[in-house]
Amino acid sequence: MESETIRIDSGGVSLSGELLHPGSPGAPLVVLCHGIPLSRPDPADGGYPMLAGLIREKGYAVLFVNFRGTGDSGGNFHLGGWYVDLEREMRFVSEELGGRFTRTYLAGFSAGGTLALKYAAEHAGVDGVAAFAAPASFERLFPREHLFAFLELARDVGIIRDTGFPPTPDWFYDELRQFDAMGYISRVSPVPLLLVHGGDDELVPLEDSKSLFEAAGEPKQFSMLPGGMHRLRHDPRALDCLLGWLDRIAAGA
Repeated sequence: MESETIRIDSGGVSLSGELLHPGSPGAPLVVLCHGIPLSRPDPADGGYPMLAGLIREKGYAVLFVNFRGTGDSGGNFHLGGWYVDLEREMRFVSEELGGRFTRTYLAGFSAGGTLALKYAAEHAGVDGVAAFAAPASFERLFPREHLFAFLELARDVGIIRDTGFPPTPDWFYDELRQFDAMGYISRVSPVPLLLVHGGDDELVPLEDSKSLFEAAGEPKQFSMLPGGMHRLRHDPRALDCLLGWLDRIAAGA
């Protein structure tokens, strides 16, 4: 098994990532989409690279790219920019990696799950999309009256790096409101869909995934993890859900 460093230009923003190979040609590819960091990195936390390694151990190739404002990628966090990053990443998959993998799946966590759903609703070329603890509405999750506190947190965490960004708070918030998954979840079908949520999620209400599931078309699956918290990448049951679902849809392909 091996890995390679990936650099992607996203409209002038340099994105850093890693592609992990399982060691066998023609493996399926899982593209991981991370959520919004709400605290500074913990050196003891293996993060998404560790999750990618666990998925690779099961025979999948895995691509993980840091969206703008995170990791070694440039730029400043804003949700519209992250969606542009995901579109550019998927174009990299089709143009630079085309033919190397048999199928391509998206697996997103929290805000990354919402972006993965939007991509699958608007673009072809995805064989399945899984969203873990995905917000159905960012406007409800981050009320406008909390916007300044959120921007200050983003600066403290280091995902907003430039003092002149965003241009205005209203610009940032109006863009955030455009990513309401309830508005596009129905268009994911007929791409297979997996929604997973922790029963004790302290950040995104369980009802968000339930509402998304009700609005989604077939084929779809919903798994609630009793006692599960928001950061499901730390919950081994979430990985089991993903791998089991991937096996089932691959068998039916």
